[in-house]
Amino acid sequence: MSTLGYLERLKRNDRRSEVWWDSSPLVYAPYKQHLLDKYPAATAHIEQLMPDDFAQPRGFSSVTTNPRLVTAVILEKREYWSSRFNPASLSAGELHKKLYNEVIVEGAAALHPRWVRSDQAEGWMCAQVDPVDVRCTERMSARGLELHQLAPNVMVKVPGSLEGLDTVEQLVAQGASVNITFCFNVSQFQAGIQAIERGMARARSNGVDTSRCHYVITFMIGRFSCQPELTLQATERNLALSPEERRWAELLIYEQIQALVAASNVPVRTLLSSIKVDVDERGNKHCWHLEKTGLNATCYTLTPDVVEFLIERESHGKPVAPATEAQQPPPSTFAKLIRIPYFCEAYFIDSIEPYDFGNHEAFLNACQEANSAHRRLADYCVRLCPVAKPFRRSLNALLAAEFGVVA
Repeated sequence: MSTLGYLERLKRNDRRSEVWWDSSPLVYAPYKQHLLDKYPAATAHIEQLMPDDFAQPRGFSSVTTNPRLVTAVILEKREYWSSRFNPASLSAGELHKKLYNEVIVEGAAALHPRWVRSDQAEGWMCAQVDPVDVRCTERMSARGLELHQLAPNVMVKVPGSLEGLDTVEQLVAQGASVNITFCFNVSQFQAGIQAIERGMARARSNGVDTSRCHYVITFMIGRFSCQPELTLQATERNLALSPEERRWAELLIYEQIQALVAASNVPVRTLLSSIKVDVDERGNKHCWHLEKTGLNATCYTLTPDVVEFLIERESHGKPVAPATEAQQPPPSTFAKLIRIPYFCEAYFIDSIEPYDFGNHEAFLNACQEANSAHRRLADYCVRLCPVAKPFRRSLNALLAAEFGVVA
């Protein structure tokens, strides 16, 4: 039986393409067992995509996490994580940071053998700066350096806001690998590439070696067309967008991004996240984000649900394959989309000023989700840590619930 899976088909197009695990490494083994139990006919495909550990030279090459995923891991096994530290000796803020860091350190350790064997090309563990600091370059830079120093194979995730891009430049200048996230348009990618380039120039002038650093920019592809603003602007122009036309909008932006990255001299790659599986009117599942992309070098971060979609299709003898030729939407679809400012701002370069990257609806919603997870973990830490003064306890509870920070 052939074990040629999606990754192998992807690498036939471009050997530089990769798939990343979009969850904590700590849930990797249990999820693999879940798939083996549910899809015994696809055992060979599961083993090919998900070897027993990340040290194997196949399957997922790196891991990306975010505040939501880290919080979920901690809250799912509260006793395990809280037993690592003595809450009585820590403030809530200190405990929050220690718990978050510990998840990252354990994940990086699991990936470190892969990082070493691949000569630092793979085996990266992404760790995101605190979402509450999205408008503060100083605090994001300080936290980014802390994350960078947790392990040699940590890649720092920074939001693609104006302040975030300044942070990227500072981190790159100090030898950190970075993942620019919360990106939804070509202008952000251009600004991100320029920030990395400036950081590399500063590093060279200061004698900092960046030859082994890696840089990716994340296009959160599935979050673009689901925003209410796209529907509102289409409706105001008497345009009805089908589900397929919404996906075409995302794919067209992806193609523009790929052209920009390919033309750049900066060693950066596109990472696709928020990949969505769609169900047609007959109940059949498909995923254009996987099936109509990947002609050129692309990294994909796959959630457990998307992994199960791939395995389910393999088990039914209907394997998923990446694009093998350039994709073109129907002319009528492009004619619709080009009338919608929300699409045009994302599709055409220099259509959005850097100041407004952080004001984009998709950016704001992604940030709100990250902040919500950050607040949940902050609230948990407040409940664990004793506070001598009742007023301070009340203040911390209020701050944690409302803002995700503690006094």
